[in-house]
Amino acid sequence: MAFDIHEVLERKGIEVPEHHQEMLKGQMAGFEELRKTVNQEELKDLDMALTHVPGGEQK
Repeated sequence: MAFDIHEVLERKGIEVPEHHQEMLKGQMAGFEELRKTVNQEELKDLDMALTHVPGGEQK
């Protein structure tokens, strides 16, 4: 399931500053690579969500 994150955000009315676009592109590419390593059959019984917290775990 490859998609352009910028198109998804634009459809939702979310504006991404230009300097963040490359970062998002890199993160989505990483997620797509991880997706390839997951056994989809095992996921059918799981309930998961991926969230993004701006600023991460900075202390």
